Amino acid sequence: MDAILKQKKIVKVKLTRLVSKIDDLQNQANSESIIEVYEKDVNLIDTEVNNLNDNLLSTCTDEDFNCYEIEMHDLFSKLDTLKIILKEEMKKLVRNDNNTNACQNIANTNVNNLKLPRIELPVFTSNYMEWISFRNLFLASVGNNNTLSDNQKLQYLKLSVKGEAVTLLQSIQITNYNYQKAWNALTESYENEAEIINAALNKLVSQPVLKQESASGLRKIIDTTQQ
Repeated sequence: MDAILKQKKIVKVKLTRLVSKIDDLQNQANSESIIEVYEKDVNLIDTEVNNLNDNLLSTCTDEDFNCYEIEMHDLFSKLDTLKIILKEEMKKLVRNDNNTNACQNIANTNVNNLKLPRIELPVFTSNYMEWISFRNLFLASVGNNNTLSDNQKLQYLKLSVKGEAVTLLQSIQITNYNYQKAWNALTESYENEAEIINAALNKLVSQPVLKQESASGLRKIIDTTQQ
């Protein structure tokens, strides 16, 4: 009997600790895996309590039977409460997941059906010589425009690029989180001082030679050199 009473004390301590942990569970963010771990703990103690109940009530004296029966009933009641709490927490997770999925579907629909405000966009043809001008114009009209969301800015950015830059951005999905990623990708690829200088020098030295003097020909050479 002493061994059974010692086991009862151990089980009560385990159950008390688990009650405290699961009470805290209701006040924090949970995941399905966390709840499943606690469900396993509850089932293990449930088995121990059932074994203890059989051993205790079958060996105790008639005088102690009612006292032990009440005590064991209290343990079973606590276990039932824990099971209910865990089921309710799991239901909350399912509801939250459903709500999150529904909101995401609505957000995706809104993005796909979004009508962009009309803006005169600069065009970047993936030419290094155009990058600085394009960068400044795009930031002025779109990038620094606080009335636009980031997913709108990303749509404008994709509409503004031609050539190799299109390939650079085509795998980036239109979301608020991806605008900065796309802009950084363009900046890292084309804000390259050595490539810009090389492109400028090539344009400078590749100007056609005037076969005869003309005002328009001279103006074109001057404009290209100034650029």
